[in-house]
Amino acid sequence: MDERTSPVTQFCANLRTLWQASGRDLPSIARQVRISRTQLYAILDGQIKRPPDFETLVRPFVLACGASEAELAEWRRRHDVLVGVHEGLRRRGGSRPAGPNLLPAMAGSFVGRTALLSALDTAAQPVTVVSGPPGIGKTTLVVHWATGQATAFPDGRLYADLRGYARDGDILDPADAIRVFLDALGVPARDIPADHAAQAARFRGLAAERRLLVVLDNARDADQVRPLLAAGPGVRTIVTSRNPLTSLLAEYAAAPVPVELPSQAEAVELVRSRLPGPADDTAAADAVAACGRLPLALALIAARVAQTGSPLATAAADLHRAGSRSHDTLHAVFSWSYAAVSPAAARLFRRLGLTAGPDIAADAVAALAGVHDARAELDELVDAGLLVEHRPGRYQLHDLLRDYAHEQARAVDDGDERRDALTRLLDHYTRKAHEADRVLNPIRPAIPLPVPPSEGSHRPDYRTALAWLEAERSVLMATLRQARDDGQDQYAWQLGWALDTFLYEQHRWHDEGAAWAVALRAATASMDHAAAAHAHRFLGAVAGRLQRFADAYTHMHESMQLCRDTGDHRGEAETEFVLSYVCFLQGDLAKALAHIERSLELWSGLSDPSWAGRAANGVGLYLVYGGDPAAAIGYFQRAAADQHLAGDTVNEVVSLDNIGQAHHALGAYAAAIEQYDIARDLVRELGDPVLDAQLANHAGDAFQALGDHATARERWEHAYKLYANAGHPVADDVAHKLAVPQPDPGDRR
Repeated sequence: MDERTSPVTQFCANLRTLWQASGRDLPSIARQVRISRTQLYAILDGQIKRPPDFETLVRPFVLACGASEAELAEWRRRHDVLVGVHEGLRRRGGSRPAGPNLLPAMAGSFVGRTALLSALDTAAQPVTVVSGPPGIGKTTLVVHWATGQATAFPDGRLYADLRGYARDGDILDPADAIRVFLDALGVPARDIPADHAAQAARFRGLAAERRLLVVLDNARDADQVRPLLAAGPGVRTIVTSRNPLTSLLAEYAAAPVPVELPSQAEAVELVRSRLPGPADDTAAADAVAACGRLPLALALIAARVAQTGSPLATAAADLHRAGSRSHDTLHAVFSWSYAAVSPAAARLFRRLGLTAGPDIAADAVAALAGVHDARAELDELVDAGLLVEHRPGRYQLHDLLRDYAHEQARAVDDGDERRDALTRLLDHYTRKAHEADRVLNPIRPAIPLPVPPSEGSHRPDYRTALAWLEAERSVLMATLRQARDDGQDQYAWQLGWALDTFLYEQHRWHDEGAAWAVALRAATASMDHAAAAHAHRFLGAVAGRLQRFADAYTHMHESMQLCRDTGDHRGEAETEFVLSYVCFLQGDLAKALAHIERSLELWSGLSDPSWAGRAANGVGLYLVYGGDPAAAIGYFQRAAADQHLAGDTVNEVVSLDNIGQAHHALGAYAAAIEQYDIARDLVRELGDPVLDAQLANHAGDAFQALGDHATARERWEHAYKLYANAGHPVADDVAHKLAVPQPDPGDRR
């Protein structure tokens, strides 16, 4: 396709037409959007290869050009279409990477089930429902089949455990699964719409032109599945459930694949395949009879024989004796396997039954057990078939085994033991989440309810902190709710606080709101008015981000009322601060300025230079957005002075950076570079690579504007290296600057 007629170029041309019709000069718009004129010229001239970001560029640009709310909504729609078209063209161009594979690891060998595998192969319908009772082997069957389908579905094999029968009621929301799929398909967080319906539409749009396999495991009912069904000639969806999902069969003409017990021959072969040595026919038949041909039970008896080295015939006889006391075959097998492990492993198994979330990492298991390292016990449970290491270092219990472990914990351990174990786990998650948050957002005010310090002195880097939060997000959200339900109110509040930055930056605003709702309930239950006011403030901010302004102002009113009722002047000042942000999100800059100025007045009266600096910075930012960077500089300078006095070096660096950007907006590029260099000296003392990258990136913009393209490139290359090493998303933006052709020196626009 000719670059001059590409959808991105046409979209940029429409932006240029909007600007020309507005009558505003481009430099003032660039200042309001907070982008260099050079970059804005390049965008409006169509010198970019991918759609510009909506929230950071298109939205402020069209508002600066005088667009109404209705026009803004239309621009958002057009941008969504552009992104979808751009993705489709990129795919057809063959430039996309290999498709994602979210399938879990297989545990043990797979034999038999030939007829069922053939049914999956030959099903012509786009949706297949694999149903059968628990423990029958549905997941193993589908995952085995899907593992061999890489060639048939080159654009990806997606998997979600819907946890439809989770004991703790922590059933996976379909919206959460969709977000996982969008992440896996490479959609940047900033390009994912906030609305759940829009996310579902985006997923369906991406899937429509792909050869994609979607496995939806452990569905409770059809309602949990419907939002996850995507249409397209190359899309295949496999659903597993204990229920036949007859309504799904009727509505979507889905192919039913009922799973029953394996045949006697298949069951015997399954046992044989999992043993380290040969077994005679009689012993194998006895084992199969003792297990009632249930695949989960067969896997457990084979695991015990392999682990202990005892003859299969002896194990079958032992199981027959255990089964004689119970009519429930699986329960008898569980009891038999559990009784065979060491006391330490049995105790750990019971503890695992108390946890929330889909899985657990090895270090969290150690915290739960109260030991430095629990790998020996974990290995023993894995070898016994009671636990699966479904990803390296991450462990998972089958739903039925989790229920059994929970029953044993309630029967064997007293309440104090159980509570102590969960408290250790909550301590672990809260400390690590807090540490990660401090890395992602070092300028954030300290947590009002302090978290116990980490036992180690090692601080994670940005990439490590982000990776940990991504891996643990669903576990942390489930643990947060568990802490609330168990009356562990302080942990619930602290975890909600610690997750806020990550959920915000990943555009998981619904999760962010859910976390703060739990935190609010916990604070209310513990009668902590300051913590409740804090939660209301953040709920107000989240509601604003979701464009629910009536809810946002309700929360802000509740926060302010709580603060005034209790004489909490600091809380009142912080509420004014956040209220200014809500007004800004609504596009009311005058009210935003009024509230941030009131916040500054209150903080100044409270003699808190660190917070006064934040408020002064806020005033400056709103002035810049309003097109008055000259007036903003004084507030940024006041902020830097206050923060220097408070020893708040990280925020001082941010204020100096803002001074530089304000000078840049005024065309005083040399003055801007001077501020960036002062700030970089402070950053070297801090050793913060992300802040260093931010300053280098902005300095590169200033050198570019001065015409010193070589130095600009050096600064951008430095910024890109730091951002990329940290795994920071801004690396892509800097890479784009490095890819944009240098402007013609003769261009005098």
